[in-house]
Amino acid sequence: MTLTIDTATYGGRDDLASAAAFGLRVTASFAEAEAVWRALEADAVFSAYQRFDWADCFHTTLGEGSTPCLAILSDAAGRPQALLPLAISGTNGLSVARFIGGKHCNFGLGLWRPAFAQACTPALLQDALEAIARQAPRRIDLFSLTGQPTSWAGLDNPLHRLAHQPSPSFGYHLALGPDPEATLAAAMSGPARKKLRKKEKALAAHGTVAFVKAETRDQVETFTDAFLAQKAQRCRELGIPNAFAEPDARDFILTAATRGLAEGRPVIELYALTVAGEPVATFGGTVANGRFSGMFNAMTAGPMTRESPGEILLSHLIRHCCLAGLAVFDLGAGKARYKSSLCDGEDMLFDQFIPITWRGQAAAAAYGAAMRMKRAIKQSDRLWPLVQALRRARGQARA
Repeated sequence: MTLTIDTATYGGRDDLASAAAFGLRVTASFAEAEAVWRALEADAVFSAYQRFDWADCFHTTLGEGSTPCLAILSDAAGRPQALLPLAISGTNGLSVARFIGGKHCNFGLGLWRPAFAQACTPALLQDALEAIARQAPRRIDLFSLTGQPTSWAGLDNPLHRLAHQPSPSFGYHLALGPDPEATLAAAMSGPARKKLRKKEKALAAHGTVAFVKAETRDQVETFTDAFLAQKAQRCRELGIPNAFAEPDARDFILTAATRGLAEGRPVIELYALTVAGEPVATFGGTVANGRFSGMFNAMTAGPMTRESPGEILLSHLIRHCCLAGLAVFDLGAGKARYKSSLCDGEDMLFDQFIPITWRGQAAAAAYGAAMRMKRAIKQSDRLWPLVQALRRARGQARA
């Protein structure tokens, strides 16, 4: 396999040979991949969900039942140019490779050096996936690569050149500026901001209101436990599955929120809006390359809910991100009114189901059909509200 790159197209850079042989190394060891991975983080395009530390924290907790498949792509001189952080898991005899993070990963991406990514042809990408399957630490029947952005940080996603279909949902983001109030004024109407200030004053009647970032182990544990309780209650009310009901979910958050905490750069940043010292709304996110990616949020189910503590927390968090010099704030993938009303940009996402074996061929057809149906429902102004109403009724009946 060869990859031909015209270096003149990319400003005469010599970091790639003009006719580079395509190299591949696959490992199941995070330790073996770490040096290359961290080097790629310096100049590759990726989201915060592809940071080494985020993936490592996930694998050692929620991902323990899967097998890492870390694929490093190199040029003719053996210099790493991309890394696909995958994990293989099996169900009912089917072995599937997915991006590390699963449903907790809002954006599935590789780490791609731009010139290499732009030069990849569909044929080469297909060859690469087949080669990964041959070298993988266990059998791969199917690559299920979902929630991929069509572009990221100005770079077209090379995998978008292979067969794909639109994801059921898309992502939402907000451009940030150095002036927090100007950013919020652009995102929210004057009456909406006035209403939110009025609600914050109403909350103060219950005790001192504070916006707090977790900076100690005790705060991390307090905010994590508050979030898990709030999330469980909210999911019961809405009649929807709770992704954080898994036994290792707490360990994942604690592990990621304490790694780097002493240096002020935790893998997952935790925030809370507190009233009289008690968290009434919580928010967790991760940061990379000037972008804050929201991972999860929840709020109290008590009488203070009417004052919208979640929205108040979100406004404070946006101010905080502006002052921190971040450029983008995203609320991840999934349809929600508060996302579309606040954000000024969308991240279009696509899914790929690429079979390797006969088992994978049957599964690819089934997975693709299921996701197309899910998209049709979610994007329908008639069907999606009906589904939500039925879920709420089910949740209330169970309660």
